[in-house]
Amino acid sequence: MNRFLFMAVLVLVAALAGCIPRMERPQVWLEGARLASLGLDGGVVDVRLSVYNPNRFDLRASGLTYALEVEDRNGGGWVDFTDGRIDRELRVASGETVEVAVPVEFTYGGIGRLVTGLLDRGEFEYRLSGVVALEGPVRREIGYRHTGTVTSGGVR
Repeated sequence: MNRFLFMAVLVLVAALAGCIPRMERPQVWLEGARLASLGLDGGVVDVRLSVYNPNRFDLRASGLTYALEVEDRNGGGWVDFTDGRIDRELRVASGETVEVAVPVEFTYGGIGRLVTGLLDRGEFEYRLSGVVALEGPVRREIGYRHTGTVTSGGVR
């Protein structure tokens, strides 16, 4: 009898595992940025992030974290530009992309490397990483990482 019960539980677990959809990582990338305001010491840039859901089901998140780094061609390596957290509900339908606006404050001294890169080469490299805090269909945190290039003509 114990052997029969064990086999029945095993078959039930296997059947339930087949019902659970496989979850792929949402993709997040830098879509663009625009100057929102300027002051005496700095300003605010509205950075637009795109979030794509490659799954066959809708995703619901309570927010996401982000860390934006830019390449330092003079000294080598990467320089932290900004990081933070967006604490608002995000819903991304299956196969859809939503845009998330992130207001990023800056000082004129802090953006020197970006301006130098744009003036010298017409571009700079960036890395964007963070975590999406999923609430549905399952509750878990999923990391993301994206690299790209910002040119004087836009983001590549």
